[in-house]
Amino acid sequence: MASNPYQTIERGGPGEIGWRIHYFETLDSTQERAAELAAGGAAHGEVVIAEEQSAGRGRMNRPWHSPAGVNLYISIVLLPRLAPEAMPQISLVAGLALAEAAETVAPGLVGLKWPNDLWLGRKKAGGVIAETIAESDRITAVILGIGINVNLAADDIPEELRRTATSIRIATGVECDRIALAAALFSRLNNRYMEAESLGFGHLRPDWEKYSVLTGARVTIASGAGRQTGVVRGIDADGALVIDDGGELLRVVAGDVTLLGAYD
Repeated sequence: MASNPYQTIERGGPGEIGWRIHYFETLDSTQERAAELAAGGAAHGEVVIAEEQSAGRGRMNRPWHSPAGVNLYISIVLLPRLAPEAMPQISLVAGLALAEAAETVAPGLVGLKWPNDLWLGRKKAGGVIAETIAESDRITAVILGIGINVNLAADDIPEELRRTATSIRIATGVECDRIALAAALFSRLNNRYMEAESLGFGHLRPDWEKYSVLTGARVTIASGAGRQTGVVRGIDADGALVIDDGGELLRVVAGDVTLLGAYD
């Protein structure tokens, strides 16, 4: 393992997010390595960071562009005490913490696109996935993956993504300290996660809504139930997206959301 520049921001002890950081110059996937650590008995809050991923992936197993030395590729071992039905809220909790951390370096530009995308301006700069590890009839761990485009230059974005993707450096014109950003993320995530465990996601919902780029907008949602179109009214206390289809309010708990006219 390479010398770990993130060791300076390790804090607390087992049970605090970021208390131990496993650092790699390159991995296939931080998600896979964190899952291996969880299977080996890793404590809650252990983190995997890689400079580069050869097989990075995002939500719905989509490839995540993962060049070396410019971004943050993070996976966190969580041993949740949440009820099984609350597990989908973990990615929303992480999204809020990510938005708050990004606000420290890109003030006024940060947004959240339900369920898991970090936006800067009108383009995607990061994302969150939460994958469960189950044993028999219980969830033993959640592997929380967070990818952030930090110092990616415009020319480094694949041509097919340039219309929709950005980075902190592109959005602000300033190079960002990745270690300081990671420290801000772990601190906010630790606090927000504890709030969610003790008070429920409904307690965090107003803060999440402040960053929402969808509320009041017309969207199309593709899911196993087909396609639905309507105006977003917000999210509810369970984290479901609430849309008005012109006749009634519908709760959407999962789906691929397209913000109509987002990149026009």
